Amino acid sequence: MPEAEDLLRVDRGAVVAPAGHGKTELIAKVAALGRRTLVLTHTNAGIQAIRARLKRLRVPQSSVAVDTISGWSLRYAHGFPGIARPPEDMPQGAQWDDVHRGVLAALGVPAVRQVVEASYDRILIDEYQDCNGPQHELATTLSSVAPTLVFGDPMQGIFEFAGATLSWDGEIHHQFPLVGELETPHRWRDKNPELGEWIMDARRRLMLGDRVEFGGPVSYRQAVNAFDMGALFESIEGREGTVAAIHCNKRICYGVAAAARGGYQAIEEMAARTMTDFAGRWDSSPEAPRRLAAIRWLFSESFAVQKLAEGEAPPAEEAPVNEAIQSAAAAMAEDGPRAALEILTLSRKLPRWRLHRQELLRDVERAISEVAANRCETMLEATARVRDRASVVGRKLPRRTVSTPLLLKGLEFDHVVVPDATHFGGERNAQAKLFYVAISRPTRSLTITGTQDFVQLPAPRL
Repeated sequence: MPEAEDLLRVDRGAVVAPAGHGKTELIAKVAALGRRTLVLTHTNAGIQAIRARLKRLRVPQSSVAVDTISGWSLRYAHGFPGIARPPEDMPQGAQWDDVHRGVLAALGVPAVRQVVEASYDRILIDEYQDCNGPQHELATTLSSVAPTLVFGDPMQGIFEFAGATLSWDGEIHHQFPLVGELETPHRWRDKNPELGEWIMDARRRLMLGDRVEFGGPVSYRQAVNAFDMGALFESIEGREGTVAAIHCNKRICYGVAAAARGGYQAIEEMAARTMTDFAGRWDSSPEAPRRLAAIRWLFSESFAVQKLAEGEAPPAEEAPVNEAIQSAAAAMAEDGPRAALEILTLSRKLPRWRLHRQELLRDVERAISEVAANRCETMLEATARVRDRASVVGRKLPRRTVSTPLLLKGLEFDHVVVPDATHFGGERNAQAKLFYVAISRPTRSLTITGTQDFVQLPAPRL
């Protein structure tokens, strides 16, 4: 296992870091030994994690710059627009590839290379398995300007659908030779070392396409689908800490959250498609009935409503809340945004309603507040502002979360439930990698359900 001091002597190389093996700590220690280190990652959450570790190590902010690959590239593209030719507006989708290629072209100019060379004495790139072709080309060129190390795990490369399909042996190691692999499972060392050993063994088996059996430190529960509430609640009964249920299908995650009646909260994708859909419905017409219809649709996506048994009367406290909602709805034509905020607030007081997408409703309230305060003209504009703010600030997860491996990658929880493990075999891409990301999130306990007490998935493309 490479030490930070040893890596300082490497001009160009790659470190393979399985989940929970101390990658962020090692990156921070290497950065701390430099004077002008640039650390690049892929997400704002990654930036926050690295900065928090640097702060804990008391590394001066002046000696380390931390940024996303795309954010750093966009700044340099705007710094040299005649060569890089960045888009006028914020890049979207494939435009980011053009930004990276533009910076690559700029680095072909000696004066630009000299600026980068004078700015950084070492470059560290995190989560390298998430890089696509243009980002890899950019990293390769940067490595000719300053010593460069890349860190990642081929078994966590779950963004194949987005073009992150680089081969570690065929492409990455050709430019960044392997200098070591982290071997100590720090995440589990003091909490459940047996679970850490099982996950390491499962990783090896998944890489080979071998069968992974559930047993030992892993609890197995037979279930025919993902909606086994016993697994979601009984398996964690009496246990303290955070819990995540992980399933690849976003709609099933929402369904599980609804079936759990608020016992688990679904978290939202950064693209905020449901909130954007609500904004489009709201903006489509200024008429009160259309906007009330948009709110009713939002409620259908956010709340689980307990049905009354035959002959059962609604709770007494429900009537005054409904009356207040009707009064707010009547004011929609006069002041739509403020009436909508009142309706959303009152909806939480309905006794048979259980909110299972709290983050969604909170963000919609923030967007409506932007419109109500005249800071945004349209709900779509307000939605974009709320989404951009969330991408920078990050999210605070609820105690019990249900979501996908794509959204929970990089995070850890005390306890994890993987419902209906056989569904991973039905994914189009990265089946074994998605399963590995899911099972490597817990620090204390892992519960897996399914029709059989094992999985066997195709050997992944590494």
